[in-house]
Amino acid sequence: MSFEYSEITDPIYLATRQERNEPNYVLVRPTDCSKIPIRDSSWKPKPSCLTEAFKSLDNDLRKLEILPDDVWVASYPKSGTTWCQEMVWLICNDLNYERAAEVDLIQRFPSISISGLFSQPGKHRPFKTVREMPLPRFIKTHVPVGLLPEAIWTVNPKIVYVHRNPKSIAVSFYHHSASFTGYKGTLEDFTRSFMRDLQLYSPYHEHVIEYNQLSHLDNVLVLKYEDMKQDLLPVLRRVCKFFNKCYSDEQLATLSKHLSFESMKDNPAVNFSRMRIGIKFDNFLSKHIFKCYRFMRKGKADSYKEELSLELQKEIEEWTHDKVKSSVQLKLFL
Repeated sequence: MSFEYSEITDPIYLATRQERNEPNYVLVRPTDCSKIPIRDSSWKPKPSCLTEAFKSLDNDLRKLEILPDDVWVASYPKSGTTWCQEMVWLICNDLNYERAAEVDLIQRFPSISISGLFSQPGKHRPFKTVREMPLPRFIKTHVPVGLLPEAIWTVNPKIVYVHRNPKSIAVSFYHHSASFTGYKGTLEDFTRSFMRDLQLYSPYHEHVIEYNQLSHLDNVLVLKYEDMKQDLLPVLRRVCKFFNKCYSDEQLATLSKHLSFESMKDNPAVNFSRMRIGIKFDNFLSKHIFKCYRFMRKGKADSYKEELSLELQKEIEEWTHDKVKSSVQLKLFL
């Protein structure tokens, strides 16, 4: 598998990129996906929106060693990934709350961050931590199905994918970008870029659909953020079954309490408050350092209603119906 690159020609992006302080994006498409066991035999992946940094990482990602006892959590950004990581790690590690409190989630469950947005010039090494961490490895990624390492399809590690409705994604991803990468546009600007598939790891609908097209595999579990918010206990039981773990009702109730939003937002091991985070942008590390960035904001399934205009909400709905023609697949986004 190799990759095909193309420049972005969208006139709005080109005219506003500097003003909005957006990354220098590039479109990336894998040229051979024949080994990916996706259900749709006619599937051809669309180009993904990534940063220029990926050009120097593509071969390393493609050839990354995959181990059979690896555990991966994948998602489009801001889909409840941190919540899912903490859940998966504890279920797989015999509910070791003491260890989970001592070691930050970002160390227990590191991300393969291919964007380079948080690295100093010349020091972007997204695979170093994963290669050096103790076994079994717990790995987070936002890359779409077509860009996953080649060996994933032969080694078959466990993969948990979590997805979330596009309205919530737009709002949460906007605030994340404004706080973490210095995005200077408005929520409306960001949402419209999101709907033009020009935010990191887009296109969003394809990202969700493609992982869902792997749900027939024994090593893939697909979860929905809104299901987790509505009733977490049935989801916990599904995840336990997936990892061949068995816990009592009392243990699951304790885990559910630990994973509540109120608990998570005040937990320094998962809320990033013990990190000093600098904004790296256009080869420049900002002097502005966040001592306690509010990584978790509201934790509500429909908080987008408080920020998105009715007009934008309607446009997102129309965008989704226009992009997703299958009634079965449409349910993923409702």
